Amino acid sequence: MKVPKRVTICEVGTRDGFQIEPDFIPTALKVEVVNRLSDTGMPTIEVTSFVSPRAVPQLRDAEEVMARIRRRPGTVYSALVPNDKGAVRAVDAGVDEIHTVVSASESHNLANVNMTIAESLDKLRAVVEVCRRAGKPVVAGVSTSFGCPFEGEVPLKNLESVVSRLVELGVKGIALADTTGMANPAQVARTLESLTPKFPTIEWTLHTHDTRAMAIPNILAAMERGVTRFDASIGGLGGCPFAPGASGNVCTEDLVHCLHAMGVETGIDLDRLIETAKRVQEIVGRPLPGQIIKAGKADRRYPVPDLVHRRLTAG
Repeated sequence: MKVPKRVTICEVGTRDGFQIEPDFIPTALKVEVVNRLSDTGMPTIEVTSFVSPRAVPQLRDAEEVMARIRRRPGTVYSALVPNDKGAVRAVDAGVDEIHTVVSASESHNLANVNMTIAESLDKLRAVVEVCRRAGKPVVAGVSTSFGCPFEGEVPLKNLESVVSRLVELGVKGIALADTTGMANPAQVARTLESLTPKFPTIEWTLHTHDTRAMAIPNILAAMERGVTRFDASIGGLGGCPFAPGASGNVCTEDLVHCLHAMGVETGIDLDRLIETAKRVQEIVGRPLPGQIIKAGKADRRYPVPDLVHRRLTAG
């Protein structure tokens, strides 16, 4: 396989994961998880979202979390914002990078933010302007890039139209999101082969959900097409409250384990990451869907059974 020497992981569990937990995660525990993730060497952490507490009450403590986390040199601390008001809050809180989102399908955009795509893009213009004045880069996520739970197939020309508008607005990067895990590796390859030559200055990210166990295969397909930035969620937390059938994001420790086994560098301490996943599992109070947390790394070894030991040592 043609794979890069190094990739950049953006951890989204403390935002994408915690936002849909049924119970509010106490602020101190959110801060603990962010600090643990920082200690693994995670290059980017999407810490929280500066959104209305009425819309996402689980993240109503965004300012306090940002104020209390321990910042590791070399880690980018980002946050998701829905509008310019959220962008101002995020800038004031000292966020390093602003993330925002629009959908490639009208129905999902209406369900997600109660706006048409055109209305969202107009709102994002104000977000980009706030960030430009503050010197903060903007990465725009495009939900339902590979399929919509309401409409089904999203034509590539529709996705390209949204991407083109975002590039015109001046975003630094585009995150193509497989919101409900509808993508397949061939589709991911075709999409990137079409888009990346047309927008050569853009940093591309793939944001995958593992709804149908296709997240890592899709990431491998994206790596072969030159993408080196991937969102992932500790333990496989996450989902989308406005996308029926969406499961969690690709599990961070599973992805890092896969990349390290292939010789791809991430700068992340996998052992610390697994311990962090175990701690998150304790915090949410249920088993998480990641595999490495259960099976251990591939180099894990077990005692040889007595009968086998005797046969091996006989004579």
